[in-house]
Amino acid sequence: TGKVNEIDKRTSAAARQPVASAKIGGTGFLIDGKGYLVTSAHVVVNADSVYIQNIKGDYFKAATIYINQQSDIAILKIEDERFQYIKSLPYSINKQTADLGEEIFTLGYPRANAEIVYNRGYLSAGTGYNGDTLAYQIAISANPGNSGGPIFNETGDVIGILSGKQITADGVFFSSRSKNIYTALQEIRKDTALEQRIKLPVTVPLRTVNRTQQIKRIEDCVFMVKSY
Repeated sequence: TGKVNEIDKRTSAAARQPVASAKIGGTGFLIDGKGYLVTSAHVVVNADSVYIQNIKGDYFKAATIYINQQSDIAILKIEDERFQYIKSLPYSINKQTADLGEEIFTLGYPRANAEIVYNRGYLSAGTGYNGDTLAYQIAISANPGNSGGPIFNETGDVIGILSGKQITADGVFFSSRSKNIYTALQEIRKDTALEQRIKLPVTVPLRTVNRTQQIKRIEDCVFMVKSY
């Protein structure tokens, strides 16, 4: 099971880019427009502090409220008064198992700067490393900075969270299944009342638009994650 952390109730000052270099970087995406994000657990598990950066280059302080290293899922909460809520997210979180060969795409921050990068591929195996049933194997171009980024199907459903690369094989990556997000919320509910405040998106307005428009609507909801 995962670890649930109490949110630091103190209001942060306006967050500026930290002077020190980040220990590790990754990607995260909103699951609730009030400021709840998902990223990979390995991106934030050893962090003393976490900052996120949007496509415009704005920095916000974030708190880690849940970690599950087995499924490689972490949930963050933006703790910054400057963050403006997003009323409606343009994608849903899929509960169902994705199909082998299904085409996928991702947005993330594989570079050191705040430039978002698009990649596409396909689901190449129904399980992860050594038959891990919490994950998929995916064929896609990615870098360590993509870790924690959303994996979308063609119609804009989130089907996974990009997790990591198999060192022994080129181009082999894994994705934690999106249903692990629902499991995380169930575990949070056991320990706190916080789950009642997290409302996952349920509609998919991206189904009827082309890929360029899908990206334009999604990119404001995807963040660079920096652990210090």
